[in-house]
Amino acid sequence: MKDAQALPPAAEPTNSTDRSAARDSVQPIPNGELGEMLKALRGKARLTQEQLAGLASVSVRTVRGIELGKVQQPRLETSRLLADALGLNSSQRAIFELAASGEPPKGGMSQALDLGPAAPPAALGPLLGRQQELRALTGLLSTEGERLVTVVGISGVGKTRLVLEAAHEMHDSSGIPVVWIGLETGAMNAELQFLGSDRIREVFVSGDRCDEFGQVLGTKPVLLVLDGCEVLPVHASLRKLLNVCPQLQVVITTREPYAGLGGRVLPLAPLTLPGEAGGTADDKPTRLASTALLMSYLRHLRPDIPPTASVAATMADVCHALDGLPQALESAASWLSLYTPGQLRETAESTPLTLIQNLQAPRTDTRRTFQQALQQSISRLEPEDSRLLRVMAAGAAPWNLESIAQQTRCQPAALPRSLHALILRGLVRPVRHDRAPTKFVVLNLVRQVLATRVGGPLMPPHIAFKGRDELLSCAV
Repeated sequence: MKDAQALPPAAEPTNSTDRSAARDSVQPIPNGELGEMLKALRGKARLTQEQLAGLASVSVRTVRGIELGKVQQPRLETSRLLADALGLNSSQRAIFELAASGEPPKGGMSQALDLGPAAPPAALGPLLGRQQELRALTGLLSTEGERLVTVVGISGVGKTRLVLEAAHEMHDSSGIPVVWIGLETGAMNAELQFLGSDRIREVFVSGDRCDEFGQVLGTKPVLLVLDGCEVLPVHASLRKLLNVCPQLQVVITTREPYAGLGGRVLPLAPLTLPGEAGGTADDKPTRLASTALLMSYLRHLRPDIPPTASVAATMADVCHALDGLPQALESAASWLSLYTPGQLRETAESTPLTLIQNLQAPRTDTRRTFQQALQQSISRLEPEDSRLLRVMAAGAAPWNLESIAQQTRCQPAALPRSLHALILRGLVRPVRHDRAPTKFVVLNLVRQVLATRVGGPLMPPHIAFKGRDELLSCAV
């Protein structure tokens, strides 16, 4: 038989179900779409191939053949049995059967999908210290009616979490469907999972299926979130979607802004540190989200350590050493199960990268670490921006435009563009204080990564890291 030549040797079918499965076509399908879909559905149902085969009363060989892309057009009976075993709803069943037919009709994506009240993914914890940024983002989308907003910031700063909170607020208040697509992680709404992450990416990378996807979105209000666009370039199809879907709003998260994309750009800086604008040097550290985050970990990891003012001040120094980056703080806090607060501060100030060495950037399939994500952001800078970053990292912080111009021997008028580029990418942060001009400092973690790349410190050891009190005295 035809499938006996394409599939690995298997036992002769012994019942009618196996015999019907053996008659399924076995020619490879384009891109293995049906196989990818079945594998994703089976994984979501937490079933092995053997379990799915048993529930559907088909052979394991049939399930394996479909997932490997060797079965092109399973019998209608087989498709229905698999759909029943997977517990698919009507929309999910429709798109599964369209894919199983081998030649889905044009427009099949829109025929099979009904977004309905699509909701964003569930958040795993509360949003800390981002109330102003949240109001700014929801205001741009809800009040000012912006249709394209790009949230930009360094890896680990919390772009995804901020956009997720905004999406939930808009969905809960107005019922607007939220289409969430993780271009790096592959995360997406349940309504879209059955298309497969590769098919969705085609819309924004190559422009394929753009018309069909536009039909899915339609002319009703929809919030589309493209999370993690730093690796996959957004195709011009995004512009096309905005034209054909008049009430579509798009939010993009990325580590660097897209030139010529348009829309509004919302830079996301690290959490406020003790002594910066938004608080005074006399404020209790625990009032700030950066320190409160560490103190919460301390309470459940080390209940034997009382949360005294001295301990809070120590945690505030750790926040400064880790630049107030939420993911870096969370990674470092896990070390409290081993270190005392004093030991954690000592490590954070001397070798901060060791505290975040196991922190993964979003795309875990490539096992890219947080440090490697920073290295990638630095490597993609324009030459003049990279030179400015190294100059600032090699000197005492903080800087103002005049001091940078003196160090680089450049006219102050020539510096703003490069400095602006570094601030947008989150590699440099403004240091603001009441009644004092704004100054600028290279993030300590960025400084450490640069030192690692060149094989040695970029500045004398006595100024490689400035503690909280020293930083404040320099700033004013």
